[in-house]
Amino acid sequence: MVEIHRRVLKDLGLKTDVYEALPYEVVGGAWSGSFENAVGPDEYVTVLNHVVPAGVQLKLLFLRIWTQDSNGAIFSIVQTNPTAPGQTGAVEAYPPVGAVPEGVRDYPMLETAGAEVLHGNLEQPIHVLEGSIDFRIHGPITPSGARYGISWWGVQSVSERPE
Repeated sequence: MVEIHRRVLKDLGLKTDVYEALPYEVVGGAWSGSFENAVGPDEYVTVLNHVVPAGVQLKLLFLRIWTQDSNGAIFSIVQTNPTAPGQTGAVEAYPPVGAVPEGVRDYPMLETAGAEVLHGNLEQPIHVLEGSIDFRIHGPITPSGARYGISWWGVQSVSERPE
């Protein structure tokens, strides 16, 4: 008789046991571009959005931000939790799991031209997010032709639960 042993971990966000293995859904996004119009000091541009399905959390495992602008750049990761069904379009995010409050989760910043790469893992992700996630670039930005970029990936959906 063959015995298979699978390690079970406690997912602190979902407050349930999950298998350590991956049948997680890998998700991500990337954006690269420059600005033709100025962005004021109190303004921002949302360059990427991701909607996390209802009852699921996104574990952000990789984040890379970069700019060629000699003045640097301020990025932000903003979570908005829907308050009623139908607010997030094709992917329904209501109700969120509820353990992560909405608002700005992080302000990754580059003081000069360059790049920053952040890494996490399944037990220690960079961030745990739910609802609708906006990746933004904040002003002031002048239309100098400098390029900006962001790329990220993570996993969502809980793995197969023990019965």
